[in-house]
Amino acid sequence: MRDIDKIIEDDENQVVEWKESWQDKYLEWICGYANAQGGTLYIGVDDNGNVIGLDSKVQKKLLEDIPNKITAAFGITCDVNLKSKDKKKYIQVEVKKSRLPLNLHGRYYYRTGSVKKEITGFELTEFIIKSTGTSYDAMVSDITRDKLTFEAFKKRYLDVLSGNHDFEEDLISFRLMQEDGQMTNAGVLFADQWNIHHSRMFCTRWNGLDKAGSVQDALDDLEITGSLLSLFDNAMDFVRKNSKKGWRKDKDKRVELPDYPERAVEEGLVNALIHRSYLQTGAHSQIDIYDDRMVITNPGGMYDGSEVQLLDLRHVPSKLRNPILADVFGRLRLMERRGSGFKKILDAYESEERYTDSLKPEFYTDGYNFFLTLWNLNYAYDKAQNKAQIKAQIKAQIKAQRGTLSDRDYILLLIKENPTITQEELANIMGKSRRSVQMLMKQLIEDDAIERLGSKKQGTWILK
Repeated sequence: MRDIDKIIEDDENQVVEWKESWQDKYLEWICGYANAQGGTLYIGVDDNGNVIGLDSKVQKKLLEDIPNKITAAFGITCDVNLKSKDKKKYIQVEVKKSRLPLNLHGRYYYRTGSVKKEITGFELTEFIIKSTGTSYDAMVSDITRDKLTFEAFKKRYLDVLSGNHDFEEDLISFRLMQEDGQMTNAGVLFADQWNIHHSRMFCTRWNGLDKAGSVQDALDDLEITGSLLSLFDNAMDFVRKNSKKGWRKDKDKRVELPDYPERAVEEGLVNALIHRSYLQTGAHSQIDIYDDRMVITNPGGMYDGSEVQLLDLRHVPSKLRNPILADVFGRLRLMERRGSGFKKILDAYESEERYTDSLKPEFYTDGYNFFLTLWNLNYAYDKAQNKAQIKAQIKAQIKAQRGTLSDRDYILLLIKENPTITQEELANIMGKSRRSVQMLMKQLIEDDAIERLGSKKQGTWILK
């Protein structure tokens, strides 16, 4: 059993909930725990983890009522224990993960992060499928082998796999087809024919930094349908067409300077195809390319319900929503069969010459969609270079005018160019003592020519 002192510093989380008193609605939390990874509910503990205690009569009643209510609602048993801290009594309800989906009055709940949510629609369907030990891609479709062709798949299959192979037998061993010729959903997704229509992908190159930044919003767009291999190949072609790869010569070698590391894009697209939820029939994957970034979106959040933005990206265990799709992509050498795709994307960026921490790829889920943002390495660099060039030009112009300007006008010009400039910086630029600059600034303030807004260190000069 967990002692409350051992979890007090962790605050409420995926497996812990604190309640001051018992209410029957907390059966929803117990349902959510059982449908997730299990957890502990503490009764007699406030939101800050402080044990406030329970009255002796309440203790006795709850120790009888809570187990009975749980058994009546779900047909399961949970460990309900009376615990003590500083002579104050509280109740600990330990909930184990259920092997079968549980519902409360026909409603299914799931614990994700520190919240309990009701699952409905495609999430409920996916949850029930997962609880049976299978997956969407392993389910048998109503399409037979004679209705499908696999030319794109076969070409890559023959290019990659060496030795003698029986393609039809491998369709079975890859779990794309059953021995009776009935195709699994994975087999249908890899076929040339477009039978699962929501598996399409939309690609757009936007003009600017958002979707409505100018009169001509989109510079290029493409709707891709067909097999998963067609989606991958055509999406990669679209990205290559709408991004550039610069280079520079360094001694005896050529250094590539891409907008986006190709390995990161490949991994991002593969992840979008193998980890998306194909149960969302009205949804599709998409690629949006802006001037400064690319966003790859696919339906379905993290398979275990966690929030990726809260995880250590280099240590996220691989949990596959569609294990057959992942296995086949691995066999075709479109992805490594081991290791986290997140780590590969991060590594691909960090290996680039123009990478900085501000350009770190961003992973985010809202529970229904997964978003990967890849930052344009050259946009940030070019913007900084242009800014530096403009600043240098302004400084050169100011320097050229110095001979014709009085000290007073020179200070005003420098402030106009940089409103946050300090008196020490002014003294260095003008070649004068700080005391001289202070006297000049004081005179300008008294003449109401300038005004200081904010503190001495963080403030700004305003020209009047």
